[in-house]
Amino acid sequence: MPMLDTLTEEQLQAAANAAAQGPHFRQALWPHCNYVGRDVGPERLKTRIHPGDQMLLHSLKHFHEINKPLSQYFNVALQQHHAAQQILRHFFPAPPETLKVLDFACGYGRLLRFLSLSIPPENIWAAEIQEEAVNFVVNEYGVNGLLSETDPAGFNPEQRFDFIWVASLFSHLPEPLFRAWVGKLHSLLSPNGVLCFSVHDECLLPAGSPLPPGGIHFVPHSENADLDTCTYGTTYVGESFVSRAIGESVQQPDHPYFRIPRGLANEQDLYVVPANATTDLSGLSGFRHGPWGWVDGIEVSDAGSLEMHGWIASLDDGPLESVSISVDGQVTRVPTGEARPDVARVLGDERLHGSGWRFSSALAPGKDSVFVQVSGSTARDEKTLLYAGFVAVPERQPSVPVEVPAAEGKGLLGFVRRLLSKQHRR
Repeated sequence: MPMLDTLTEEQLQAAANAAAQGPHFRQALWPHCNYVGRDVGPERLKTRIHPGDQMLLHSLKHFHEINKPLSQYFNVALQQHHAAQQILRHFFPAPPETLKVLDFACGYGRLLRFLSLSIPPENIWAAEIQEEAVNFVVNEYGVNGLLSETDPAGFNPEQRFDFIWVASLFSHLPEPLFRAWVGKLHSLLSPNGVLCFSVHDECLLPAGSPLPPGGIHFVPHSENADLDTCTYGTTYVGESFVSRAIGESVQQPDHPYFRIPRGLANEQDLYVVPANATTDLSGLSGFRHGPWGWVDGIEVSDAGSLEMHGWIASLDDGPLESVSISVDGQVTRVPTGEARPDVARVLGDERLHGSGWRFSSALAPGKDSVFVQVSGSTARDEKTLLYAGFVAVPERQPSVPVEVPAAEGKGLLGFVRRLLSKQHRR
């Protein structure tokens, strides 16, 4: 059986995809899905990921394993959905049946898998420059598809939208396209519509890379190898630049907007721009980032002890009191308090210094793998899924036959389970 570090990226993607569609991962994911319709059950949740989805492929390439990339992929999607829903429902507390939503630059639907559970798919339009991505989200989620263009002048959907969401596009555009797309998308809003887009703020600039006087820094490099880096690279901006770009693009120098620092995945800033200049945006000050964190280390010792450590916190409230760790359904609440000056420094919040946690537990002998889930929840029941996946137990433990359901013992998911038996060894 090949080790994970010998697999190609395509093989890793296939294994991660199979794990995502397995019952254990789906059961771990479903309780974290908020805003779903009253008549929507877990069977409606679709977890298949397109093989070309760069958001997962980039992470697989970085970690060269399955569980961390897969957990990160879905955790970012859940937080993005939470952010989008907060803003949408601020302006449309009881969304009318005629509400029209556009997910622009939707990729392969990381957000749409959740958005289509909370909004009727027929009310959602998904736009992307990659035709294969548009075809995938239309067939997978039942939304309306729109093929986009590099040049904003060529994008004419013949629709007006009440809510336009643009995650991680403006964080990649050179200045001319940045300004042009702000103007184009704003022009597609209904009279009371709202445009929301994310950016890399200047605080995220690498050390030694100052922001130019114009307020925008563009680098012709990105994680998406399928797109021309001259028009899709990596962009950092200051608020003064964004403010000017909004005013000039909509031809109203003082047009209102609302900035939410680190509103997307606790990294990118969100800018909310209404169509109507008299719209009150002050209520957005109550935006909640929700809990966030990471499993930095996980392994099983030769003696059969599961060792884990990481951090969990909220930019709203500071460190969470504890993290919830489930090992084959046995749940333990692990308190925070471990020193994490790196988290406080990176997120710019000294309250997060004590957000670390550490967990150690002896595993029962006779298993070749255990399913581990790491979750967090705030006092407001805001949830985050930090980790979910099978972790291997060293083979030298006493061998006891384990019954594996037929659906999991055969096919690609069975292949994943066997691969994971090689994954977390010293």
